[in-house]
Amino acid sequence: MKLFIVRHGQTNENAKKIMMGHLDRDLSEIGVKQADKLAERLKNEKIDFIYCSDLKRTKNTLLPVLKYHMAPVIYDPILREKKQAIFEGRPAQEYYSERERIQNKHWRPEGGENFYDIKRRVRKFVQYLEANHKQDDNILIITHGGWKNVFMSYLLRIPRETVFLIEFKNTSLSEIELRPDGKHKVEVINCTKHLR
Repeated sequence: MKLFIVRHGQTNENAKKIMMGHLDRDLSEIGVKQADKLAERLKNEKIDFIYCSDLKRTKNTLLPVLKYHMAPVIYDPILREKKQAIFEGRPAQEYYSERERIQNKHWRPEGGENFYDIKRRVRKFVQYLEANHKQDDNILIITHGGWKNVFMSYLLRIPRETVFLIEFKNTSLSEIELRPDGKHKVEVINCTKHLR
């Protein structure tokens, strides 16, 4: 099973380094252009099914792709970014400073989520894919940067501390062959050549 995994296009909050989490914001002008370029890159790929986070920034990243692909689409909150609760809409540095101060890998903001909460969502999603899709299916996933980090950590057994050294760019594309034996093959990671 081949997975095309994409982070959404840029938002104004991304550009200003504002923590988003579950905030439902739209793409910036740059993000709309990125989504168009992503659609051009994917137009000749075989895509059988599409899964997309149910937030505006992911839905509108997918929109131009649908001009070229008639695959069934499922909008699923399981693909949402990590919920940051009280830090949403605030400078991201406030969140990182608090996490650093607390020094507990299991810490989550009150009402929010941590790495392990997202890992449970990711595990459930991968199990769903394995149970409901054929090995020759090609699946497009439109999601968020943090979710994508946890997904890579889970799928490729990359340690939590290491995987976040990868900063997934807006509309970056990663391609992974999901194998039944668990020896998954990374074909492309964090590629933004379509934006050049």
